[in-house]
Amino acid sequence: MKQLLAGLQHSRQRQLVVLRGSEPWCDNGFAALESLPAGMLVLSNRELGDSPVAFGKADGLLGREADLVVLDLFTGFNPDVLCIAAGLVRAGGVLALLAPDEWRPQSDLYAEWQNGSCSARPRFADYFFRALEADGEIGLLLEAESEAPALPQLPWLDPLPVADGPTPQQADCLQRIEQWLAANRAGVVLLTADRGRGKSSCLGMLVARLQKSQRVLVCADSRRGAAPLLRWAEQADFVAPDRLLLENPQADLVVIDEAAMIPASLLRQVRRLYPRLVMATTTGGYEGTGQGFMLRFVAALEAEESLRLELTDPVRWCSGDCLEAWLNRVLMLDIEPAPVLLGGADPASVRLQLVADPGAPEFGRGLKQVYRLLKSAHYRTRPSDLRMLMENPDLELLIACSGENIVGAALLNREGGLDAELCGQVFLGQRRPKGHLLAQMLTAQAGIERFAGHRGLRVQRIAVEGSWRRLGLGTRLIEHALEHARSQGLQYVGASFALDAQTAGFWQQAGFSLAHVSYAPGKSSGNNSIAVLFALSADVAEDLQQLQRRIQDQLPAWMTQFLQVLGAEEVAALLRFSAYQARLNQHEQREIEAFAHGNRGFELCFVSLQQFCMQLVARSSACPDRLLIEKAIQNRHWRQLEREHGGEGRKQLQKRLRRLVEAGLKAC
Repeated sequence: MKQLLAGLQHSRQRQLVVLRGSEPWCDNGFAALESLPAGMLVLSNRELGDSPVAFGKADGLLGREADLVVLDLFTGFNPDVLCIAAGLVRAGGVLALLAPDEWRPQSDLYAEWQNGSCSARPRFADYFFRALEADGEIGLLLEAESEAPALPQLPWLDPLPVADGPTPQQADCLQRIEQWLAANRAGVVLLTADRGRGKSSCLGMLVARLQKSQRVLVCADSRRGAAPLLRWAEQADFVAPDRLLLENPQADLVVIDEAAMIPASLLRQVRRLYPRLVMATTTGGYEGTGQGFMLRFVAALEAEESLRLELTDPVRWCSGDCLEAWLNRVLMLDIEPAPVLLGGADPASVRLQLVADPGAPEFGRGLKQVYRLLKSAHYRTRPSDLRMLMENPDLELLIACSGENIVGAALLNREGGLDAELCGQVFLGQRRPKGHLLAQMLTAQAGIERFAGHRGLRVQRIAVEGSWRRLGLGTRLIEHALEHARSQGLQYVGASFALDAQTAGFWQQAGFSLAHVSYAPGKSSGNNSIAVLFALSADVAEDLQQLQRRIQDQLPAWMTQFLQVLGAEEVAALLRFSAYQARLNQHEQREIEAFAHGNRGFELCFVSLQQFCMQLVARSSACPDRLLIEKAIQNRHWRQLEREHGGEGRKQLQKRLRRLVEAGLKAC
């Protein structure tokens, strides 16, 4: 190993080394690694070495680096942690895997998909090690009682020159951003990069320079997420997105790292409050967050009010690194271009097919197409999703094919069927069986105690190739899923997803009903999730009616609490989906008229106004004025609205609100 490390230090390549055998044999090999004169990081769920980092805390290592990183697979194979570990290895270093010689799903923490259901075969591990054995250069496979393979001759790489901190690309980006800011332009600077390109450190250097002369705020989905940036600018002021909206602290510039982790609706509100933003996001790598960001938010930016920059040179390792290229290929981290259409998309040529076992080796080419499709369409698709596609026994895959190309896909997950005792424990918050996402949500959060006992089908994800969208293909996939659920005797088809206006409209058009709104933003999307249902049995239809009554009763209170920072477009979509109806008596009606036609204060009649305006928006297909939603429905603070609406004072805003309510009364 010393010889290998010495050779890598000269070539600047990184190498994968696998120790495969019994646990005692691999632990002896690990002891030999510990004796090497190299800095080492260990990721393990066991007590291995002096200070191992458990898999659940691996993302806290982002920004760290070492010459030797050890990943212990004896408690299971988590592909996400594999990618994190690879990202910690600096140029000339080694990623060492400790792997059992025989994979047993029963002892793999990451082979359990739903309560009691486990992978029948370790297909992901088999796939990974077949790829390793097929490549003669990237990996060294060391096994007990086997001769050590010859060290591969990897091409030499040139290290990236660094001058006074930044790389040449980073220095160029910093100069262009500073010039853009010096011109005092209002708009957005967007910096994109794949993982390991020094994006966060570039932002950190920018903040460190600027904060000497102006007030700069750093924002990210969490302080831990901003840690790589803050290492370069330790004195920077960090503000979480929700606090940024609620408190509106003064700032000359707001810098947002990993902007894709923040809901587009929140970003739009931040942009209205702060005229100049610098944002960065990862467009590739194991998170997979950047694609949805590019689709949902960046496309709406006008070219004249944005500056777009990209970092392409890796910083921690060298361009041409064989380990990065191999992992990208094997874990399908690089998004391949969609097939070129000759003659345009023809919906009549599409056939739908149900794939009961997506992980079967004979479906390998199709699996690659499906995974590429999911990565291009969803805000987060991780390598662990690749393993899920290969192994989850409760998953079925519905694909739409045109010729040999898969142009649409729906992942269908069977769930529910819990016994009455377990349903009661879920309802009381005492148990949370793994999986059964929708069934548990409607039992534990929405309060239908028996719901997790119903057997149903959850549409886990649905994606259609870009050039095939708006041709009815998504609706056809859902209709086929409904037919399949009926044929299996299931009681419902449902879905849960991060709320956005377009997606909500799709499910509403497909005939589904709004069943629940989550109280807190989701970790992966940053937006509140909603649940939708299509009842296939009388029992579920009865539960659905109860859920809809609950939404009608409680939605006004939700709007001023956990939905208060929801964007106006999403509020309108939610109200339309719920078909909200106000229940106003004669006194409340007169109160609304007194506000619209007289001088009755807003606070005196807010409750009546809120119900009236919610119904008004729910019945309208036109885009409502944001003020109507943000004040009359969400009751945001006047000071926040004054800043968001071009500096209008409270008197002017209230006057405009009276006109909007008056117009609404006339329209009724």
